[in-house]
Amino acid sequence: MNTHKKRPTFWLILIGSIFVLALLITFQPEREKVNPNHLPWNAHYDETGQLHALGLVLNKSTLRDAMDLYGKDVEVKIFSSQNDENKSIEAYFPVMYIGAIKAALALKIELSPEELEQAYNEGKAITTNPSGTREISLYTATIAKYFDHPLSSITLLPRKHLTEQAIQKRFGEADKKEIQSDRLPHWFFYEKGLEMIIDDEGPEALQYSTSIRPTPSVKQTKMPLQESSK
Repeated sequence: MNTHKKRPTFWLILIGSIFVLALLITFQPEREKVNPNHLPWNAHYDETGQLHALGLVLNKSTLRDAMDLYGKDVEVKIFSSQNDENKSIEAYFPVMYIGAIKAALALKIELSPEELEQAYNEGKAITTNPSGTREISLYTATIAKYFDHPLSSITLLPRKHLTEQAIQKRFGEADKKEIQSDRLPHWFFYEKGLEMIIDDEGPEALQYSTSIRPTPSVKQTKMPLQESSK
């Protein structure tokens, strides 16, 4: 007569689950390290006057370069005023990550007036947003023609609100602060080519553009800061 007791099934399942979990933890790949030059506070002008921001070089890097860094989930539209003036073409990444930073990203693509007008005429549909700006969606074939055009500006929209203390810790003291016509504070960091729009009711907007430049006497030799674990 067999006097050995059988282990309950749930014990066997539990022991097996613990063993599998231990294996997963043991062989879990290390988190990919973030290139310090991709972090928002490490934007800078190099010795040739080119602006580096978020792993891209303004007026040189392309939409294809941005997609290689931040994924293929991107929308490209043309924006214009109600009278069809002030046209621009922009790419929008609704979700992207730089290390632990979750954000949206908007990129303005540089096109000649003729190319922009052609893209506008090839538009798929037109909608008007509450502010009166017209949005023209484009066909995939039209968008593909502009993958290799340079980017003229970059706007980062972090999902997490940035406190004044966090901004000063990461970016340093702003070179200039002013309230503009939108009634929001605009902070300028000349060495980073950055205009930061502060909005207590929504996400901040970090706009990188070569129209924001340091004075010639400022040296561009600061070492990039590493991402903090906090």
